[in-house]
Amino acid sequence: MEHLKLTFGDIAQRGILYYDKEVEKACHSICETLKIDNMPDYDSAHYFQLQNGQFQRKSINEENKLQSRDRIFEEELIKKFNANTHNVLFVFKGDVLSGIVHFSDYNQTKVLQAIQDDVLTFERKLRQYLFLKNFRNEDMLKYFEYRAGKNEHSKHYYEGRLHQLDKRKEELNQLGEFQMFDLKDLLEFGNDAPSKNAFQYEKVDLQGRDIYESTMVNSLRNMAMHGKNPIEMDEESSVYSIESLEYLFHALKILETFTYRIEKLIADHEDYKKSVIMDNRSKLEIIYQHHPKAINYFMGN
Repeated sequence: MEHLKLTFGDIAQRGILYYDKEVEKACHSICETLKIDNMPDYDSAHYFQLQNGQFQRKSINEENKLQSRDRIFEEELIKKFNANTHNVLFVFKGDVLSGIVHFSDYNQTKVLQAIQDDVLTFERKLRQYLFLKNFRNEDMLKYFEYRAGKNEHSKHYYEGRLHQLDKRKEELNQLGEFQMFDLKDLLEFGNDAPSKNAFQYEKVDLQGRDIYESTMVNSLRNMAMHGKNPIEMDEESSVYSIESLEYLFHALKILETFTYRIEKLIADHEDYKKSVIMDNRSKLEIIYQHHPKAINYFMGN
């Protein structure tokens, strides 16, 4: 998955501002503006912590140190960022300081792009799996009718969706199966009786509240597609919220689990197995007849 490939070398701020006693007022101003409490020393071994209006020199240790090659979505990082909420962490290449990072740096475009790629990959695979299970657009329309008649709470929404799709009937028929249905629609269909629970999921406890796994995956899609920052600012304190980082990590873990599960379901489906066998046999025949050029073509792709 693309988001799992990202390292701190990808998101660290390389324009390092070091603490300097000769211009200490500027250092105070920078910390206040950025809402951080520390700045690195020039020696790649120490930093200055702002405490009660005074800078105190301290050693950089494992609690506030990262390597540029470290992956940015390792679970243990939550503890590090939790322990350094108002501080930057120091990113090293070997023993040399190469950058600094705050958890707000997860708001960078390259992080959103990686998440978007992974969500779209899962969404395409979910459509593929529902197709393998012999569901089509018509089944989704029937599902909307089923949901509209289920209770008053959902009636207005699903009747509205049916009305929209009816006006775009020609487009619906021209596009591939499920192309006009949102990820939210497909996930809810997969977890309900009309699909025979083709793709089930549960509620999880997150920060003291129960929330559907699908809701968290949908939130990733909406965030990535609309370019919203995953790390939000707390309205009361005007500092970045560590809770939003925890939510992001949890949601991405669910997306990872969902993706690997849907890939396994596809791989185990009999029709998919048959298509793999037929495709492989065709390649073997071509290679046998045109070796060695053909083998180079197939092995290279």
